[in-house]
Amino acid sequence: MRISGLIALLLLGLSSSLFAGELTFSNFARDIHLVPEQGRYVVAGSGQRVQISNRLIVQALPALKRDDLLYLHPAFTRAVLLFSSQRSQYFVMDVQAGADLQAVMQAVSRQPGIGLVQPDILQLANRADTPAARATSSEYRLPALTSLWQRSKGRGVKIAIIDDGFDLAHTELAHVSLAFSYDAETRQLQAQPLARRDNHGTRVAGVLFAAHDGSGLNGVAPEAELIAIRQPDTWTSNTLLSFHLAALAGADVINCGWTTDLLLQPVADVVQELAQYGRNGKGIAVVFAAGNEGRAIAEGSSEAAIADAIVVAAGDASGQRLPSSNFGASVDLTAFGGSVESTAIHGGYARLGGTSLASAIVSGLAALLISADPERDLDELLTQLKVITPALAPVATAAAPAALSGELNAGL
Repeated sequence: MRISGLIALLLLGLSSSLFAGELTFSNFARDIHLVPEQGRYVVAGSGQRVQISNRLIVQALPALKRDDLLYLHPAFTRAVLLFSSQRSQYFVMDVQAGADLQAVMQAVSRQPGIGLVQPDILQLANRADTPAARATSSEYRLPALTSLWQRSKGRGVKIAIIDDGFDLAHTELAHVSLAFSYDAETRQLQAQPLARRDNHGTRVAGVLFAAHDGSGLNGVAPEAELIAIRQPDTWTSNTLLSFHLAALAGADVINCGWTTDLLLQPVADVVQELAQYGRNGKGIAVVFAAGNEGRAIAEGSSEAAIADAIVVAAGDASGQRLPSSNFGASVDLTAFGGSVESTAIHGGYARLGGTSLASAIVSGLAALLISADPERDLDELLTQLKVITPALAPVATAAAPAALSGELNAGL
């Protein structure tokens, strides 16, 4: 489906949340039990609180059309495509008020051509920035992105940021070429911050796109195009939609400076699809922050456990992992995550650190590498990123002590 047609359907909006009985659904071939508690739900065994709606996420074979799904159960009132590929597609299905969600899930999951059925779930997002000590001059060294910037500053590459909103009126971001913008919460073709808490995306955008104008910040890939997708919540349906729109808009790199506490199979499936088959078969670089709880990343625990994602831990100026950064076998790279000053909403500046900063730096580096050689596939890209990231650290510019560089000997 073309991006305009998909948006037309989504502008109709989604139904509100509801409260039902105990629910059980399959996730990576394991049962997840949701137990009612004080008007919401708790994931049995973990205590995590979530919210559900009168919507189901349904995975179907490509041969099944939207109208085919509506006939799968009499309780279905509407079907909206969220993600499609050659192998499968995901729909969000509105369920009639008062219907037994558990019974509907069980009935639909037995139908031919259906691979997975889950509730549409809202869980608490973890933005992957963390308070960090203010960087001092001793942590900086001579500009180090020069070897890459001499070849490219990201021109011809599209970076999608899925985050909580973007103040592109900031003077550091006024030059940004906006390829596409969308708000997954309001279903509007814009991605401006809408709440006071919407401050993370603008900081990430500054790390990636701040103008090289002789003053202020120096973004890692200032000449790349931006696909701005505001996704301030964690509804599964909104997350799948955000990834699908990023891919439809032509993203080469997708930056995700966040994780959730429960990795849901539809999200992992979509990331795998984009990494393996996106960018005309070369693979989209889907970059996730590792998280800042200082703990090992357990298998299947969060988006940072997705094998096909590029997962980034945070390090200090010498490249050593910060104690606050999550770690584990799924982590691919470590980049600087100490603290830098970046763009903030309403034209201001604010500090960004932790794995949000580290993952944004890696997303920018990926864009530079793709710009220099558009035929690099994802494996080649990751190999080159591993060569250049260990020595990554920020340096001061004459105008601001927070420009993003490090001594890179990329050998490009």
